[in-house]
Amino acid sequence: MAYEISVFLENKITHFEKITNILKEEKINIRSVSMNSILHGWGVLHLLVNKPEKAYKLLSERGHSVVLREVIALEMKDQTGGLDELLIKISRSGIHIESADSRLISETGMAVLILEVPDVLEAKRRLEINSVHLLDDDIVYGK
Repeated sequence: MAYEISVFLENKITHFEKITNILKEEKINIRSVSMNSILHGWGVLHLLVNKPEKAYKLLSERGHSVVLREVIALEMKDQTGGLDELLIKISRSGIHIESADSRLISETGMAVLILEVPDVLEAKRRLEINSVHLLDDDIVYGK
């Protein structure tokens, strides 16, 4: 099961850097990052890290507004049409996607699509029925 942490913070580089510094000090590797601007200079920082539970605990203990939630990680071909091919299979499964992000694993050349969905268990069931391969944690986190 892959987990992503999301941190509510002011959209200032120093606030972003405070988060990355805490993770660096604790030797937590950031595997994927995205930041969304919400409203009036505030945003949500989404991080896929190799130790999500530890990162959640550390950031929470240091007073940050942080959420830990399960996401779905899928293998995607790193070639033209790779995302389209995967989206066709996802569409056939009939799941609703709330947000999506991706990353490339350079050592293997694998692309990863990370999905946030309202019901992870149901989405996993539907994806498996439609032959969509969910990635193991060791691939997602780089263990």
